[in-house]
Amino acid sequence: MLLYGLTALPDFSARWGMSFTSVGVIAGWIALAATGFHLLRHRPSVGPILALAAILVVVRIAFALFAVGRTSTGDPNSYLNLAKGLLAGRGLALYEPFFGSVWYALFPPLYPVMLAGWGAVAGFATPSVLALGTLIDGGAAWLLFVLGRRLGNTVAGRRAAWLYLIWPSILFSAPLAQKESLCAVLILALALAWIDRRRGWRGAVALGVPAGLLALAQPGQAPLAALFGVVLVRRIGLVPMMVAGLRGGLVALLVLLPWWVRNGIVFHAFVPLTTASGASLWIGNNPDATGNWEPPPVALKGVPELAYGKRIAAIAIAWIEAHPAAFIRLTITKLLRACGIAEFGVNRLVAMGPPFPRVLAAALWPLAQGTHLAMLALAALRLGRIPFTLVLLIAACGLQLLLFSMWFEFGERHREFATPFLLLALCWSFATPPVEKLASKP
Repeated sequence: MLLYGLTALPDFSARWGMSFTSVGVIAGWIALAATGFHLLRHRPSVGPILALAAILVVVRIAFALFAVGRTSTGDPNSYLNLAKGLLAGRGLALYEPFFGSVWYALFPPLYPVMLAGWGAVAGFATPSVLALGTLIDGGAAWLLFVLGRRLGNTVAGRRAAWLYLIWPSILFSAPLAQKESLCAVLILALALAWIDRRRGWRGAVALGVPAGLLALAQPGQAPLAALFGVVLVRRIGLVPMMVAGLRGGLVALLVLLPWWVRNGIVFHAFVPLTTASGASLWIGNNPDATGNWEPPPVALKGVPELAYGKRIAAIAIAWIEAHPAAFIRLTITKLLRACGIAEFGVNRLVAMGPPFPRVLAAALWPLAQGTHLAMLALAALRLGRIPFTLVLLIAACGLQLLLFSMWFEFGERHREFATPFLLLALCWSFATPPVEKLASKP
């Protein structure tokens, strides 16, 4: 994946161009990261914390200026429309022009419901969306710090939290209505729930609530709730792992129940998560597929929601059966591309309207790709020096990609959930951590 990312550099240069400004952007970002690393080498007092918070606010506002006066496209725009529709009394219904009809369960409900609640108080202008995203990113950073401390290296946890908050993909998404950081919060909470292993039903709630919410935020990543337990089974024990998973699963079902009831009323059928799986399978498997979104077949336009999913999935399955070698080659390519490159944030900004200045894209893409490749390289080089529990958590993220993700629509944002764990591994390499300490809880 690292090699794939390196080979993509000439293509990025040809597509976006090169700018001497990018050197200053990279230097400024390195200085920003180094400042945080220096101030967080010991437990910081109030002064350094306030200084870092002020720097972070300024940086996020600077990136938010890119979105002022522009309209986002794709999922960020759809989430805003869903949230506005909820407040207008239309429910979670969205007209999708490419499908030619109104869809009622195309998107999972958690993020649009959260966005609607926030928007009811603060509105949906860029400053409001930025504030909500900052709170969610802050929650993910806090849980990343807790995970580092829980695994035995508080300094690495602090530094990883800081690095997460200034990570290019996070900053590029700061002014947009997107759910990647919300998924990161829930996934980090799941990892901590499996590591802490609280007793009885307290542990079931700690595991089941984020598992159910993750299924309502990003259904494709829901298997991580079980995968974390599977990879940690030797530390937990088979029977305790199964008991914890069963109890957590029951709680998760209670979290999912209102969505099931709503879908039963709307569709008169059981729709457990979303109706997007068929379209996602086709987007990931057709003669022109790249792993990223593309317009669906025009011939299906106007087909009802449930029937549409079945028909477009059948087209994808027929293509897979007729072209097995192409399917394997495409799937491997999707995995390498999604994990080896980091231009999605720039792409999403450029796609906004009015058009995003290309000169800014030329200045930003080297930072995005360079930091991503550095993270992969440093995390891989120091993999043997990090706690084995963290290695297992990263392995669970890899299993998620291999077993459940890469067969469908699969781009950079679909592997973004692994970034916090890789950043913690990266930061661990800058200091010799103490012996890993994990409480032995049943």
